Amino acid sequence: MSSTAVRRAEAVAETVARIRAIEKQQGVNRASLEAMRAELAGLARQKELFPRSDFPAADLRDDVFIRLSEDDDNRFALYLNSGLPGKASSPHNHTTWAVIAGIEGAEHNKIYRRIDDGSDPGRGRVEVEREVTVGVGESLAFMPEDIHSIHVLTENPILHLHMYGKGLEQLHDRVYFDMEKGTSQRFPSLPIVR
Repeated sequence: MSSTAVRRAEAVAETVARIRAIEKQQGVNRASLEAMRAELAGLARQKELFPRSDFPAADLRDDVFIRLSEDDDNRFALYLNSGLPGKASSPHNHTTWAVIAGIEGAEHNKIYRRIDDGSDPGRGRVEVEREVTVGVGESLAFMPEDIHSIHVLTENPILHLHMYGKGLEQLHDRVYFDMEKGTSQRFPSLPIVR
């Protein structure tokens, strides 16, 4: 293992431990997510720990999610995401808390509010509430029910950290919204994890 990989593993372990402690002490709420967001942004600002040469690039089919850390009980999962230029996701929730922090490039997030009451299965209407671009050393946090979409606005693939309260394979019943059709659909399948 290279010295960079060793230093990265140590920094990841220390950051995850601090985030784990925040959740244990404060629970999951907007204030605790702000503290978690600051911790992950601090890790992302250590760009020298995440050289592109250590990670596979996104390919023409999809983004690449590389697991950097995950607890044995599938909690506190941290991934490095390499996102393709022009990539956009549908509006979706996570069913767990999530924090995104930028290492390289800009990830534009649209944050939505649901404007129907959710009582009609398969229907779902959302509208943009605000927009936030997560650049280098910046971060953004989401509660489990928050809805957002991601748009990669840079000419090169981005590198961002994505941390979730549960591992990606555990995020069952995430809801994706089709804004044109006014529909919603649960998707148990998740992004590719390598």
